[in-house]
Amino acid sequence: MLKTAFRVVSLALCCIVGLWAVGHGIALAATVRAASQEEMLQYLLEVSLSIAGGICVLSVAVQQLYCWRTHHKDGGLI
Repeated sequence: MLKTAFRVVSLALCCIVGLWAVGHGIALAATVRAASQEEMLQYLLEVSLSIAGGICVLSVAVQQLYCWRTHHKDGGLI
């Protein structure tokens, strides 16, 4: 029972953090505010890392959901 609760909480946190990171990256990309070339490179790095990190976290959530759906709870991620 405790293991299932932990799985549900971790899945919910993965979804929330992943969606927030992707949304944050898209919002940053929509508001270009850099003035110099160095600032622009730092800005693009921040945007790309935010979107890529969010996608990675969401992929962990999808993998965990896939493990649950196929009843491989013994060999899952958690």
